Amino acid sequence: MNPSSMSTSPAWKQAERVRAAVRRCWQPLCRPEPLSLVEWANENFYLSSESSYLEGRWETLPFQVAPLNAIGHEDIREVNFLKSARVGYSQMIRAAVGYFTEHKARNQILYQPGDTQAAGFMKAHIETMIRDVPVVKALSPWIGKKHRDNTLEAKRFSNGKQLWVLGGTAARNYREKSVDVVYYDELAGFDHDIEKEGDPLTLGDKRIEGSVFPKSVRGSTPKISGTCMISRAASTAECFFRFHLPCPHCGHETYLKWGGKGAEFGFKWLENDPSTVAYACEHCAALCGQQDMLEQQLSGRWVCEKTGTWTKDGLAYFDASDLRRDAPDSLAFHIWTAYSPFTTWQQIVKDWLKTSGDVGKLKSFINTTLGETWEDSAGESIDPDSILARREHYKAEIPVDDCILTAAVDVQDDRLEIQVEAWGPGEQNWKVSYARIYGDLSKPDVWDALAQKMNGNFCTPSGVLLNVRLVCIDSGGHFTDEVYAFSRKHGVHRFIPIKGHAVSGRPIAEFPRHKNRKGVYLTMLGVDSAKEIVTARLQIADPGDGYVHFPVSEQFDQTYFTHLTNERRVTTFEKGRRVIKWVAKGRQEPFDLAVYNLAAIRILQQHMGVKLSALEAMSVKKPAKLPERNHKNGPQKGMNLESW
Repeated sequence: MNPSSMSTSPAWKQAERVRAAVRRCWQPLCRPEPLSLVEWANENFYLSSESSYLEGRWETLPFQVAPLNAIGHEDIREVNFLKSARVGYSQMIRAAVGYFTEHKARNQILYQPGDTQAAGFMKAHIETMIRDVPVVKALSPWIGKKHRDNTLEAKRFSNGKQLWVLGGTAARNYREKSVDVVYYDELAGFDHDIEKEGDPLTLGDKRIEGSVFPKSVRGSTPKISGTCMISRAASTAECFFRFHLPCPHCGHETYLKWGGKGAEFGFKWLENDPSTVAYACEHCAALCGQQDMLEQQLSGRWVCEKTGTWTKDGLAYFDASDLRRDAPDSLAFHIWTAYSPFTTWQQIVKDWLKTSGDVGKLKSFINTTLGETWEDSAGESIDPDSILARREHYKAEIPVDDCILTAAVDVQDDRLEIQVEAWGPGEQNWKVSYARIYGDLSKPDVWDALAQKMNGNFCTPSGVLLNVRLVCIDSGGHFTDEVYAFSRKHGVHRFIPIKGHAVSGRPIAEFPRHKNRKGVYLTMLGVDSAKEIVTARLQIADPGDGYVHFPVSEQFDQTYFTHLTNERRVTTFEKGRRVIKWVAKGRQEPFDLAVYNLAAIRILQQHMGVKLSALEAMSVKKPAKLPERNHKNGPQKGMNLESW
């Protein structure tokens, strides 16, 4: 039979119609071969003229590969970006939106700090992406038209999926939307409490709880330390990655660090000549130029120094032994301007030189160039008069019935300074008494007086007498042996010698499992961490968790509050490195005693079974009237006991 005549026969045409119908039936079940986000972006994404310095086809840079693929990884729920400017983050988010719209067919919501920013992002970044990326444009039949599926807040695509771009200030924007992917752009600029309903991350992440493949992407240039939401989010991630590059000379891997005058490694240049800038390897001291390190990015690895986990491409993850491991559920990336080809190292140094003597410019440099948080030293200075003015008239020595008492002792060369404090649920705090015992600390008289005071009782409003549960005593001075002897004599589990560690990030109290060679439980304090908490709590305005109460008493006078607020946190640079220090402009014993008391209550909670949330008053059998001080064994010759 003639093939041409067969193709026009009724039977042939009928068969063709059947085959076409079958293809149409199977079409909804067909899926393209899965692509990583980087593969999809390199094949489809386009840099629009309205949202990029350079218009044209996208090409993923080496330092962008792992972060982009992590966003697209199905097993990773949270991705945090702690970043500087000029690293292409906005373009990475645009690419991710296109990828999840067309390739993954997911519902998405993108939050901006405010409504104005949301509208601007939709116009400049999303609508231009839809217009310039053909595979996304094919899903947008309404493009360029007024249509209910094409609004300034939301886009609905022909595959049935939707994208919202909303401001993060209104609680209503976090309701009634079920999505697979949620983005937070410039998270550090969001309100910390959205209309008294909670923080934006908690509210926004509720929108992805029902998704099979939930994804939360957070990114921002950091702001002020302690309050910066992107820094806090990154700190809780399972892995915190930095981009490690091999030195072209010795091959040792390290991430790029800021250097400067006096630094042994990092960025180095001849004085006032940014054109001479080079990177000094911290291992071999060899100098490398910007082009050298850009080329090394092809061999770079993202390494988490805390866990040893590393990845090159954001798809495959390995442990410290180079064995394949599952992808982390949550991770964070830190990237800063030095890795970017969009600026020069020479310009970075020029920007640094402009910061000299200008705190505002220094803050901008740390945030937007180094991609690090700013330590707001000015914010740590507290007005002593404002705290003095909020003193209260206590109903009794202790103004509450259900509490735990701690004490702290600061050991000076000629005296002991003692502060007793009460603690309630949420570590709400009441200062109870402040005293000084003067005398020769090498003799037993002073220590006997201390024991007498610490073994006394304090009365609550209902007449219940409470004793001090735990005492922290400073042992870092000239009377270490005397402190140890006092602890052994009066109870090693009640009188705890302490010594401070001025190292950021250390636990507030590292109570040991065993006694030391001197027979005491010497406890190391993370004083920097404790000072940050004490300072922050002094600024709490309303009673509740963490609030600090002070009594109207001659012990707590103007001098006390001046000394309480004499120490503050400052940011300095030493040998090119940013260093956080606590600097006192005078005596600060009340501040130190507050730190020691915080350590005492933490020891009780963490190691001795105290639960502040379920307090019951520790009563003594003799309730009743306020006890009178017994002075029979009080100050002896050669001693002066103040505020007894």
